[in-house]
Amino acid sequence: METELQRYIDKNFEVITSIEDSLKLLRKFQAILQRDNLRNSVNSKYTILFHNYGLEINQIEDQYQKYKNNPPIVRNLPTVAGSITWSRHLFHRISGPMEQFPPSLIKQKESKKFVKMYNKTGYTLFSFEYLWRQKWAHEVEKAKAGLQATLIIRHPNNNKLYVNFDSEILTLIREAKCLSRIGIDIPESAKIVLLQEDKFKMYNSELHFVLREYDRIVNKIRPNTKSLLVPHLEDLEYKLRPGMVTLTWTSMNIDGYLHHVHQGLAKLEQLIININDIMENRIENNLKSLSKTVLVNLPQDA
Repeated sequence: METELQRYIDKNFEVITSIEDSLKLLRKFQAILQRDNLRNSVNSKYTILFHNYGLEINQIEDQYQKYKNNPPIVRNLPTVAGSITWSRHLFHRISGPMEQFPPSLIKQKESKKFVKMYNKTGYTLFSFEYLWRQKWAHEVEKAKAGLQATLIIRHPNNNKLYVNFDSEILTLIREAKCLSRIGIDIPESAKIVLLQEDKFKMYNSELHFVLREYDRIVNKIRPNTKSLLVPHLEDLEYKLRPGMVTLTWTSMNIDGYLHHVHQGLAKLEQLIININDIMENRIENNLKSLSKTVLVNLPQDA
């Protein structure tokens, strides 16, 4: 039985596919084996595993150096959260086994080289995460400054109106969500922005709709009636102006502003519809009818 057990142990450690799985198996053997020669066999396997563990640390160090400037990021994770998740995965691969090796093995003189490698690689990975967190904290402040921008801007070349929403705000919100999920404490300023996510998205969508409606309604104006509508167009521009001059994304009265603009758009559209109806049905159709009226019947043989 002892011989068979020895063979079974040797067979399981001929090919080591996972150090953590092998360590779990060794702990089970250690709990049931009492004879000295079998215990010594198990202890020798710990030494082999620790040597393989040192090779794995080298591989992880090489992998880190290869991808540190462009980490492979899990799908659907943004850059910062994805990079930190990658570094934490690498650290788990070296920290998991280290916590399971017997303390007596780690303290041996022959093990010091691997312990030193572990400490060096672990420090490097912690530094990597720290730098990404610092960089993101700096980006938070930059992105937050975008909330102080006005709601709408006019393009200097084509004079067209555009929603002035910084896309970095949405990136900041997504990063904050993902970082919070992996247990990282996000800055207070990021938490404040995160709490207002729905509001910012709603205002962004509403303003895009308003500007599309503005373009649609203005394009309905006939060239020959544009001069008649100049005062009304100016009135609508006056209603839109607060969004270009005073209102920012943190303002408290954006809802009132949007309501005011919607009323102005509805009023202008109804006016344009009425004018176009008068032009088409009362003037142009009558002119067409008159143009077809025969005032003098000329002889056919004249």
